[in-house]
Amino acid sequence: MPGPELEEIKSRVDIVELIGRYIALKPSGQRFKGRCPFHPDDTPSLVVSPDKGLWHCFGCHAGGDAIGFLMKIERLSFPEALARLARELGIEVRVGEGKGKLLQANEQAVHYFASELRKPSGKKARDYLLGRGIGEGLWTRYKLGYAPAGWDGLLCALGRLGMDTLHSLGLVVSGEKGYYDRFRDRVMFTIGDDQGRPIAFAGRSFAGDPKYVNIPNTPLFTKGTVLYGLDLAREAIRSSGRAVLVEGYTDVISFQAAGIGETVSSMGTALTEAQARLIARHTDRVVIAYDRDVAGEASTLRGLVILRGAGLKVEVAVLPPGEDPDSLVRKHGAAAAKGVLDAALPFHRFLIESLARRHDVATAEGQEQALAEAKAFWPELRSIPLQHELARELARLLSLREEEVWRYLHEEFHWTLPNEDRERIGPEELFLHFLVEGKLPGRALEDLDVADFRPEYRPIVAKWVELRHGGRGPTTDELATELTPDQLSMMTRLALLDHHAPDEGQAIEDVVTKFLGLRLRRTLAEIEKRAREAEARGDVEEARRLFARHHALKKQDPLLKRR
Repeated sequence: MPGPELEEIKSRVDIVELIGRYIALKPSGQRFKGRCPFHPDDTPSLVVSPDKGLWHCFGCHAGGDAIGFLMKIERLSFPEALARLARELGIEVRVGEGKGKLLQANEQAVHYFASELRKPSGKKARDYLLGRGIGEGLWTRYKLGYAPAGWDGLLCALGRLGMDTLHSLGLVVSGEKGYYDRFRDRVMFTIGDDQGRPIAFAGRSFAGDPKYVNIPNTPLFTKGTVLYGLDLAREAIRSSGRAVLVEGYTDVISFQAAGIGETVSSMGTALTEAQARLIARHTDRVVIAYDRDVAGEASTLRGLVILRGAGLKVEVAVLPPGEDPDSLVRKHGAAAAKGVLDAALPFHRFLIESLARRHDVATAEGQEQALAEAKAFWPELRSIPLQHELARELARLLSLREEEVWRYLHEEFHWTLPNEDRERIGPEELFLHFLVEGKLPGRALEDLDVADFRPEYRPIVAKWVELRHGGRGPTTDELATELTPDQLSMMTRLALLDHHAPDEGQAIEDVVTKFLGLRLRRTLAEIEKRAREAEARGDVEEARRLFARHHALKKQDPLLKRR
């Protein structure tokens, strides 16, 4: 990424003029407002801040700087948008070379793995794929292959491309005796970018661990920023109005082959904010179809938070016990899979059912745990009717009065944005707003820990801390230069919040107090969890120590002390 050229472009581009080419902007105080071009917008919900060089839509939650707006509205890559602005401003930009060469090398790796799959030595891989219902007609479409069992098959076949190239792509590994193939005796899956170009690979073993070996980060591929199958799913997502999110490679292939073409995968790892934002570029609705086991349920709940944070409507498909999406199609057929997706639960209903399964709500302790977990999801609910529905169903589950549940869930989250930007925000968002604005007092910055924040905000806080320790800014412009486009969209929302507090100094003090209390309650929940685990395994001394610490810390929180 160009350094000085990028800074010069960002300092010289007129963001109001640029966005004004596409939508009508009207002054609103020191900012400008207009109807967002990225979603149906009856009232102006897109805000442009010329002094910060940022824009954000408080309707669909898109946001960024001038380059990001041009990328999104013209569907350009970062280098393409940068080059266009540079030409307009008369700035020469030197774009790095070599990406085309690396893509061509990966194309040759695709052909190598595909040819090995069809050789006699690839029978085991063919049998595996056929056994999973993945017939030969799908092998080319999904660029499937086989990495032979030897240590240097790919090395010998593609060595002419150069060891540096193969190593930078993660296809070979450097050891004490030289280079050797990363993938050996594995079924190969090709990971493509949104244009279908091969940017990475994953190999599945036939037995033993690790089940999957993945390419590390390379010049073409960064983990957590790509969705498997998106290149083939884009049109189906647009036509169906939703994305179906699964975990594995074969889940995508099975669902897409069964006619559920809008399926994409987080590739077996925890869903990231970048992946959620990637989905949000194509649709506003997603159905999670993860495995129905303890790990799958935990992944679903984590994914719910991240997807809601990206502004998506989220539903959860409840698969039959013991089934994953791939096995569901193979055992019960396409119609059964589509039926499960059509019966997906709204995320708040799934949350209620999940709480009922995992907590003994007949006891006071189980009720407290369920309430605390529900409260963690409360800021993700932007709809007041949805909030009332969750409170009502939670009250019914816990045999409590609805107003008591509502008061407990609602007590911390009462600030709103004005007029057409109205949206519920909590102390965490306001704390981060004042953080990126550089207005927090010193006591709020002591022991600032990235882990104190929700996952979607952590990259922003981490970069802020890094810049501060490096002696820079950290202003919103400094952050904007350092963040990825997805992180930048999140940051612009925080930076452009307009809370209209009559006394900003008092508002900051209130927010700091509430956020530090929220952090304390998260710490208490973690300590209690560890204490229960120690108790369950019979470690009485450790459980006693943790409960004592919990009791001492709890006295510091007036809100918890009243309960």
